[in-house]
Formats: sequence, C-alpha cells, structure tokens
Amino acid sequence: MIFSAPLGPGHVARQQVCRAGESLVWAMYRRTFYYAVDGLDRLGAPSRSLFARGASAVGRGAGDLALTFLGGGGDSADDKAPEADHLVFGPSRESLAGRAMSAFEPGRRSHRLWALTSTRLVIAERVVAPEDPGSTSLLGMAIEFGKGVGKIFTDNRLKFGENVEGEPVAVPEYQVVVEIPRAQIADVQAAGSSLRVVLVDGSGFEFLLEPRVAAQDKVVAKELTKFWLRRGENLELGLAPVFGYVGGVVGGSVHVPWSPVGEMPPLKLDALRWPLPAPPSPPDWIDDPTLGYWLEGPAPSCAAVRLADHFAFARGNARLAVSDQRVAVVYPTHLFEAKPATVVTTFAEIPRNAVRLETPSTGASLPAAPVVRLTFADGSRLDIRHP
Repeated sequence: MIFSAPLGPGHVARQQVCRAGESLVWAMYRRTFYYAVDGLDRLGAPSRSLFARGASAVGRGAGDLALTFLGGGGDSADDKAPEADHLVFGPSRESLAGRAMSAFEPGRRSHRLWALTSTRLVIAERVVAPEDPGSTSLLGMAIEFGKGVGKIFTDNRLKFGENVEGEPVAVPEYQVVVEIPRAQIADVQAAGSSLRVVLVDGSGFEFLLEPRVAAQDKVVAKELTKFWLRRGENLELGLAPVFGYVGGVVGGSVHVPWSPVGEMPPLKLDALRWPLPAPPSPPDWIDDPTLGYWLEGPAPSCAAVRLADHFAFARGNARLAVSDQRVAVVYPTHLFEAKPATVVTTFAEIPRNAVRLETPSTGASLPAAPVVRLTFADGSRLDIRHP
C-alpha cells in the first residue's frame, strides 16, 4: 500500500461531480494535453507543417493517433516539454472539442478530473486555497518558519504526502469547468492503452492510459511452495502482504474500517500509525489508499468474514495463500514463537472447492485497478487489492 497516494478519481468524482440521480461511468486524473488538430501545432498555434495538416484523428482508430503523435513529428517539438496524457483532435479549433479545451493551456501541467456520467462528460480542476499574502513578506515568512519549527517538536504524527496519521484521507475539492452533454457524444472507443471520446462533429479526446498489470510475486510463490504446500498440493496464488484496512458491507451496514468479530491469534502489535480511511464510498473503495480489502456478506458468520478478520487484525503481517486444495490466511510463525519449528502458520482454512477465485478490475477509476476476488459458497465475497 502507498498511503501517500491521492484519493482516486472515481471516489472524488462521485462525491464532487455527480448530481443526484446521476451515475458514474468512469473517471480519471489528467495533467497535460496537446492539440492534434488540422492546421495547428500541438500548442494550438497555426502551422503549415505536413504533420499538422494531417494531425486530425477523424477516421482513425483509437490508439492510432497516440502512436503517430508520440512517435515523432510536429514542428514545435521540445524534448523538455511534459509528455501528454491526453490529446485533443478534430478538423479545426472551432470544433466541439477544440472549443471545450479553450479554457485550458496546452503543454502545461495541471490537476484535472475527467468524468463520464450518465448525462455528460465533465472536466473539473482542483481548487487550490489562495496563498496568504502576509506569508510572503519577510515578517510573514519568519512567523511561518517559527510555526513550522514548533510543529516539528509538537506534532510527531507520521506524514504520508497529504495524508496524516490518525486523520481521514481528505476528499480534494474540484470545480467543474466544462460540461459536454451526452447528446453531443457520438462514441466512446477503447483499444489497448487508449480511450477515445468522439463527439458528433468528429472531434474529440484521446486518453493515454498506462494499464495496471497484476503479476504473481515469484519470491512469495517460492516461499509458499517450499514451506506451506503439502505433498501433492499445487500453488495457485500467493500474495505478498497487503498493508491497509479492511472495509465492507456486512448485513446491510457499511463498516469502514472493519473490526474483527472472531477470535484472533495471540499476536501483540505496535500502535497503529496509519491515516484513517476517507468517507466511505463502497463502489470506489479501491480509490482509498488506506483500504487494502473489501468485504461483502450477509452476516458476520459468513466465510468471507473469517479471512477478513485476520487481515483486519494482522495489519499486513498475514497474507493470502491459495492452492488446488485450500484457501487460507498465512502468518510467519516467528510472530508467535521465539524459536519457531515451522516457517508459516495457517488460519481460516477453507476447502478450495468452496471458493471461486477471480482477478477482475474494480471501481470506476481509469486505469482500472486489478483485485483478487474470493467468492464463497455462502454468497459472501472478499476483494483484495493486488499488490
């Protein structure tokens, strides 16, 4: 877990952008864009270059524009310019997409939130609190320096970027700048690491996405194969420890974070020094950097709770292990014994044929985040953030 990561775009869009009765399709953070518009260079200035005259993505497939644009060309290329993570294409700057982006400066890094909802495409910018004019004077700077020194000696809480030990992850404020009605959206196309929104006049936006790839941890797999598997048993999945709270909906009630209800092993842990979860948004739990697991079940007695209790209790000291015979929570034995006779100790063991194992993506944020999903015979479910 990276507790310093910002709250994900799906969570933020659902709370800051979506109106009552409006559903969220996807959301993403974007920083830098350039133009790929006929007759313009990438900063939007008139251009006569062959590249600019053929820059429009009209008629191209999703992803083709990105490959052409980033592969070279353009008469305003600058090796020091920030790389684009989205592009604006179209037949002219007066197109729907061109006019929509006229409020923003191309080639400049900025915190923008894009969200596609059931009724519109939204572009929002992060609201930054204005700087206190007094803090820029010599006296103001001296006062602020003194306050900073005082905080160093009085506030020993751990800091994780903008997130602070013992405080909920804050929902950043975004202000909607541009809205494009769904009636003006002709198509949404996805291909590989590219997503394109095409408007009714042929102009649009192409987003360059870095896919999140989940991979088996070879060190963990080797360790579990050597010390956990029984004779004749084959390892299907072994996860590295996931540091984070468990959240979930059990018996119709939201629990963030979840507290164990079953008996836990005799393990003494230091005081927890993590930030607290953000205000709960169950569909977007994966966007909260403090949440590592999500639990859903009809009652505290369900199978998913048996495993979730351990992950909530262990604070990253336990891991999931799945073989072709069983699913279990595995702890290092040295946590319980000064001179351990075994390397690992198993808890909450469940027969493999009573569990369905999947690795889907979850949430509305793009790029999509992979999880390990365990669905049990009693209908309960446990999602684990894939390390």
